[in-house]
Amino acid sequence: MTTLATQLQTNIECWVEGLRSRTRLGALARQGELPPRAVALYLESLRFLLRNSQLNLEVASAASKKLGDFELADYFSRKAGEEKGHELWALDDLSRLPEAVTSGLRPSPAIVSLVEWQRNLIAQHPVCFVAYALWAEYFTVLVGDEWLDGLAASGFERGQISSITKHLLADREHAARGFAEIDQLWRGQPDASVLLAGVERAGQIFEHFCDEICGEAVRAA
Repeated sequence: MTTLATQLQTNIECWVEGLRSRTRLGALARQGELPPRAVALYLESLRFLLRNSQLNLEVASAASKKLGDFELADYFSRKAGEEKGHELWALDDLSRLPEAVTSGLRPSPAIVSLVEWQRNLIAQHPVCFVAYALWAEYFTVLVGDEWLDGLAASGFERGQISSITKHLLADREHAARGFAEIDQLWRGQPDASVLLAGVERAGQIFEHFCDEICGEAVRAA
């Protein structure tokens, strides 16, 4: 019998494989064509995402308590604690960039939409947000090192983008634990197809984000 964890792992791996061909972001980085303004937009968007993800984990914990699912509530409380303060990593990275590069930055529209999608998933059922969290962590693990290598080729060493490096290290542990937990936290409702569709939509929104970073790179060139 195929478990939800197995389905998620397979779907995320297939999506990541396709992502490499559907977006130019990785190629731009590897070719040294990702300028500071594009990296700054990435970091500002990451800061916004990390901060709001932590807040939404707290919302999901409260929603789980209302449903009487205290095991799920405890999961989200733990995750919120794990994510607390991570946005400061991105803020620190941004502070290392010239003011001219970071001036007027706002999070990308796609990342704002992704945060809104998190809230939508919680409203459907908090367990949908468990699947989302696993998606976010596992795909970071799958692409993290090649993304960092690409950024290095564009002149951004790991010490300059500590938020990405630290997040990758944390998510290696978190993703492994998440695969072990999700089948226990999901009790058959909503249907697995609903959770998988939620993750698929998150992937589509993230691809728009990649396109927005590419667009910023072209404008700044």
